Amino acid sequence: MQICGIDGVKGCIFDFNGTLLFDTPAHADAWRAFLLEKGIAVTDEDIQKHIQGRPNPDILRYFLGELTDSEILTCSKRKEEQYRAVCLQKNNWFRLVDGVPEMFDRLRDMNVPFTIATSSQWDNVSFYFEHLGLGRWFTPVTIVFDDGKMRGKPAPDIYLKAMRLIGCRPEECAVFEDSLSGIGAGRAAGAGWIVAVDSDFSRQTLEKVEGVSRVISDFRSAFAGVEQK
Repeated sequence: MQICGIDGVKGCIFDFNGTLLFDTPAHADAWRAFLLEKGIAVTDEDIQKHIQGRPNPDILRYFLGELTDSEILTCSKRKEEQYRAVCLQKNNWFRLVDGVPEMFDRLRDMNVPFTIATSSQWDNVSFYFEHLGLGRWFTPVTIVFDDGKMRGKPAPDIYLKAMRLIGCRPEECAVFEDSLSGIGAGRAAGAGWIVAVDSDFSRQTLEKVEGVSRVISDFRSAFAGVEQK
């Protein structure tokens, strides 16, 4: 199958935040507000290098040092509450990226296995199911999210689990990502192709990243020129 101009894809795995939902500014605002409460001011570079695409426990330990599991849970809960509040306040962007619903419908009609592999935890995943209509294509057991049992990106764990979930070998899978840590995770998992979404980094920057096969801005032309079979 051809998707986003790439031939031979047999399965698709999509990061969520920054890839299917352009919400990086909302996460950045929530992290800035939360960390400022702790007396820590973060820069744009901090956001890109140490926050974007990474799971909350890794982020919290980087900025706050060693924390107990209870402290991580409390801090993470507060930050995500702030994030969800921002999402509901800015409804003009709180929607799936252009072309995503049509792409998912087409993949389903063509019997191409696909899933989401996100660093988000359950509270946010359930929020997305409620407000973004993910139940049209998925159930909570047909996607992969941070359950606290996997290493975070750039470790390959989440993508390896997603590949097993959809029943495809790594070299048969296309991974769709926006973050450098996520691209690194897809590469480490052995994905056959990595499609980068330029929501947070420029096309020129992403084209130079090792392992990136193609750079896109949205999913409106995911199947351009592909006949329905």
